[in-house]
Amino acid sequence: MTLRSWQLTASRFCARFIGYPLILAAAMLTWGAASSAESSDIINMQQISDLRQEAEIVRARNLVLVLEFSREDCPYCRKLEKLFLLPMQRNAHYDDKILVRSISLDANETVIDFAGRSVATDQFATRYGVSMTPTLLFLNPDGVEIGERLVGIWSEDFYGYFIDSRIDAARESL
Repeated sequence: MTLRSWQLTASRFCARFIGYPLILAAAMLTWGAASSAESSDIINMQQISDLRQEAEIVRARNLVLVLEFSREDCPYCRKLEKLFLLPMQRNAHYDDKILVRSISLDANETVIDFAGRSVATDQFATRYGVSMTPTLLFLNPDGVEIGERLVGIWSEDFYGYFIDSRIDAARESL
């Protein structure tokens, strides 16, 4: 083997077994950075920690509190949030109608209830008879249910209508 043929063989080896993997690794790092930047742009549902504070806002602005009960591992909860609840939060049409918040029913979560007591979120859900996620409640500032609840998400095509009709009915009860 001549020196020139050895150099060509070595450069092919480096390109094939070192260079291409380095290029692939750089591309993966760039893609990972881009996707993590995108994920940081995702707006999550605002988790509620103190219902008294939210009740003050709802009372002052004459709004319906739309309260979602969810779990981290609930794909239907993410679907409800992505398709309906998050867009509603960004839509000015709803600014003078509702305040949307979420309560996580995952282990070891607590919330300050309407009376100012700290309570486990699963116990709080039990008070309202919530046993499935997602569940949407439509509440007045005192925590009284004033609209027909929605349990689950069963029809994407009509679900927006179901939410809107519950909001309108609840607003009439304020």
